[in-house]
Amino acid sequence: MPNNKPLSPLLSRYQRLIKISRDLASKLDLDILLMEIVRAAADIANAEEASILLYDPIKEELYFQTATNIDTTLMRGMVVPLHNSIAGWIARNREPIIIDNPQEDKRHFGRVDKTTQMTSRSILGVPLVTKEKMIGVLEAINKKEGTFTPEDQEVLTALGAQAAVAIENSRLFQQSDLIGEFVHEIRTPLSSLGAATHLLQHPRASQEQKEKMLDILHTEIDRLAEMSTAFLDLSRLESGRSQFKIEKFDMGKLLIECRDLVGKEAQENHLDLLLEISEDMPIVRADHDKIKQALLNLLNNAIKYNKEGGQITLRGKVILEEKEFLIEVSDTGVGIEKKHLALIFEKFYRVPDHSDKVDGTGLGLSVVKQIITGHGGRINVESEVGKGTTFTIHLPLL
Repeated sequence: MPNNKPLSPLLSRYQRLIKISRDLASKLDLDILLMEIVRAAADIANAEEASILLYDPIKEELYFQTATNIDTTLMRGMVVPLHNSIAGWIARNREPIIIDNPQEDKRHFGRVDKTTQMTSRSILGVPLVTKEKMIGVLEAINKKEGTFTPEDQEVLTALGAQAAVAIENSRLFQQSDLIGEFVHEIRTPLSSLGAATHLLQHPRASQEQKEKMLDILHTEIDRLAEMSTAFLDLSRLESGRSQFKIEKFDMGKLLIECRDLVGKEAQENHLDLLLEISEDMPIVRADHDKIKQALLNLLNNAIKYNKEGGQITLRGKVILEEKEFLIEVSDTGVGIEKKHLALIFEKFYRVPDHSDKVDGTGLGLSVVKQIITGHGGRINVESEVGKGTTFTIHLPLL
């Protein structure tokens, strides 16, 4: 006869954990994976919130990466000290902990509550460790009913063990994928360097030929340096190791600064550079330097792919009904065919018609997209061949 006896609550939770673990194992995109983990943690621990802090072994500090129900852009990159914090205690001791009243615990890091305007009434935290390697800390915050129990701790610890493996696998997959593409891409400049060096050593090479080869050497060395820098930026962003330093700043002033920084180059290329910003430019909370990096990348592209005597327009405006801040970078350049638009944010992708005419790494737009999506925003592009291109950044107003 079939056994109709109901499962015990603990066994039922472990069955849910098995299903969750299978789902985590299939996720290779790190951002998606981390969000799945915190949602699962909040669900399985019956908590109001959950968050993941990743560990930076070089700086020896923890930083917030993903959280549920609270604005991740406020949290992401916030550094939490290894000492004088509950998460730091968990990471240093590699042990789980239940705190029933964090406000009275001297290890409580109060900056988190101030930033999120949320009071931590109870915390259950577990270390994320795999193969003796510290990955980070998983926390469930504010038990919905009652207090966290040893059973909650047991189940969340099991989830943490699976989560640590999944995070490490995702990082390794992304790194191996990116390294493989990088190795493939550097073959071309390395071949050019090898050929130029060989010709420079040839006894019959004329002075004019040698000077041409030296120009090639300088160009390809610069290209390799630029590609290496962009590769490292992208690798850190994709792996979650790039920390966003969230701060308040005037977006209008940043747009003016970016315009001024590329103004001379635009002038040298006989391009008009216009700035259009509304009077109600907001004070935003974001990573100033990374937003600046993204904008300069787009502006430099607008210069490189423009026509002599052309125009570049940098716009900033608030869309209150959408609760968004929009930044547009428009040019009157060569434009991009529609069939290429869906691919231009892919790593190492360069539009075939332009790749032989303009130097580039094919990584810049991938870095831009990672920065913008990391802020909870999005970027899209519109273009018409022969008329120009417009990149539009949508950032949430906080």
